[in-house]
Amino acid sequence: MVGELEAEVPDSQPVREALEVVRRNVELEARLIDDLLDVTRISKGKLQLSFETICIHQILQRAYEICRNEIEAKNLEVEFRFGAAHTHVEGDPARLQQAFWNLIKNSVKFTPEKGRITIETLNPAPDKIEARVIDTGIGIEQETIDKIFNAFEQGQAEITRRFGGLGLGLAISKALIDAHGGKIQVQSAGKDKGATFSVELNTVLTPIGQDGEGQDQQIDREPKPAVPKHRRVLLVDDHHDTCIGMKRMLERHGYEITLAHSAEQAVEKVHSQDFDLLISDIGLPDRSGYELMREVRLKKDLPGIALSGFGSEQDISQAREAGFSEHLTKPINFERLEKTIQRVLS
Repeated sequence: MVGELEAEVPDSQPVREALEVVRRNVELEARLIDDLLDVTRISKGKLQLSFETICIHQILQRAYEICRNEIEAKNLEVEFRFGAAHTHVEGDPARLQQAFWNLIKNSVKFTPEKGRITIETLNPAPDKIEARVIDTGIGIEQETIDKIFNAFEQGQAEITRRFGGLGLGLAISKALIDAHGGKIQVQSAGKDKGATFSVELNTVLTPIGQDGEGQDQQIDREPKPAVPKHRRVLLVDDHHDTCIGMKRMLERHGYEITLAHSAEQAVEKVHSQDFDLLISDIGLPDRSGYELMREVRLKKDLPGIALSGFGSEQDISQAREAGFSEHLTKPINFERLEKTIQRVLS
């Protein structure tokens, strides 16, 4: 809807500023809804995890990438101190990325401009990895620190008024880390003295071929998909931060990414440019991703990957019926996304 207004209303600074306020509020409401859905799944024991061997350093880098725009906007200094030698764990990559993203996002939110955030890892024992997010932010007072991982808890009411939000991110992170058999803790010397969030997880042997370790692991003999010759991808999502984060990660792997933030923008780009793949969120502001895919396939035989917060058999079937080749459930596991892209393009 915001995209349609931007196209129809007069182009003036006051109007652009007003529409940007509307856009930010819509995005905020979408994030809050996602958080509430996660809290509901967790409380009902319906949180589904898909475990595989993953590198914590890679997960931290991806979580940082999602927050990079906000970090740059506040001129925050970020330092990585990856000291852990044993970095692999058994976990759900999308959910662990979500947990660390919440921690980094929390530090960004509560750290003043030109502050500093440090992301570090170490091995307190050979079978453990500890990841820390350290900031120079507003800190946590002692009477609040024991309640900081409770849902809807942000400390004093003044903090909620000043920074907004529902106080769900840290509660979700704790639930996700608990589900992985890990521990999450926080330390702070008090008001305006920053905070340190630490996550401890059990490590596993490194898969063969990664970092030279884990030579006793079995070789993965599954053939890798052929690298596609053409990699022109149209990425459609109305959440700008999600788009930018995915764009950067895909570009690092050689894809040419064009962004669209509505179905209408996507259709215009399909008509004026050539693409090898469409990746689209289902919940677009002007019409659904299903409708977009049907309209696109009337003009061009373009394969597509659907992204959705829902992953039931009915959702997958609906995506296939609309013309999508694959359906992936949010939050997106980037490795799974890239493998899916390669499979579709090959």
